[in-house]
Amino acid sequence: MPRTGSTTFQHILERSRPELIAAGILYPDLTPNSVGADKQLSHQHFGQTLDGRRPRHEREELLRSLSTALTQSNCDTVLISYEDFIQQRPRFRIPEFLGNFFAERGYRAEALVTVKPQSENLNSMYTLRTQMIRERRDFAHFARSHMESARFEYDRLIEPWSAAFSGRVRAVPVWDRRLRAPFLMRLLAELRLYRRVAPTLQPKDLRRVENRSPGPVAVEVSRRLRAMRTHTRLDSPRDMMRVVQRLAYQRGYDREKFNGAGPELCAEMDARYRDVNERFARMVWKKGWDEIVAPEPSRPVNELIAGRIDQKTEADIVDILRQASEQFAVEPCHSVFNDPLNLVTEGIEALQRRLRLSRWRVV
Repeated sequence: MPRTGSTTFQHILERSRPELIAAGILYPDLTPNSVGADKQLSHQHFGQTLDGRRPRHEREELLRSLSTALTQSNCDTVLISYEDFIQQRPRFRIPEFLGNFFAERGYRAEALVTVKPQSENLNSMYTLRTQMIRERRDFAHFARSHMESARFEYDRLIEPWSAAFSGRVRAVPVWDRRLRAPFLMRLLAELRLYRRVAPTLQPKDLRRVENRSPGPVAVEVSRRLRAMRTHTRLDSPRDMMRVVQRLAYQRGYDREKFNGAGPELCAEMDARYRDVNERFARMVWKKGWDEIVAPEPSRPVNELIAGRIDQKTEADIVDILRQASEQFAVEPCHSVFNDPLNLVTEGIEALQRRLRLSRWRVV
């Protein structure tokens, strides 16, 4: 799932491809020709061809590329990594397709999912949206409209994978009550690959954090950019937010990542999804959820709320917004049409959630 250390894991796999092949592990490069040199650490392009978000000819291109890589390789293990696989629409039948694809080439498919409590996942969902300049609401309003999202029904999300892979589904919690080892080590151990991958690791890998979550100042800047609909004038909103995060950090802010989920909301989410989590845990661990999954260490809510921001921080937020806008050649837009357009966009999203017309997507 997104925000569970997946990017760090993918970074290490991508960097270590030659060494992994020598250890019998293939992490294939599945980048379509149309992308050129802009390669992904993950298999996002591959996943998006399977659910129709990329052209059909790229689907055939990448399937040929993967088939060729398997034919030419002597590796006994193949790793495919993409967070959005967990959110695929059932009608695409991707678990069945992948299971059959690999079985026809002599491999037995397994699924591994990384997981954390829904309240932490909700907070991560919010920060991910702010990194894409897709959210202008404060966390409380966002939480009320998203806390019943299908992305939190962990038991239903893994059912298609369990069915397609004959129950071969594994799970690693971000925080484990049983083990204190670093997440990367636990992930490799669950894959039964630690001894083979360990020689490729560098000392800093166990401390590496890729795609760091934004802090409260960067989140506030993002909300203001979204309110002005800046995202509609950018080719890559994520690139602009990388600049915002760097500027905030340079000014001494955002040493701690954003947290909007207070104790009351966490307790409400825990109660709402208790049965879901128990079913999930029994499916993958044959034990109860609370026997395995520990909550993230308690952190205070650090959200910045308009009208309650001190004068210096407010001045820095305005200047960070100005600098980022200049760097990407976009003028802050204070049009009277912004609010109506934003309300229409949010209304469409709310209707889609209500009708379950879409699942959360990694973008």
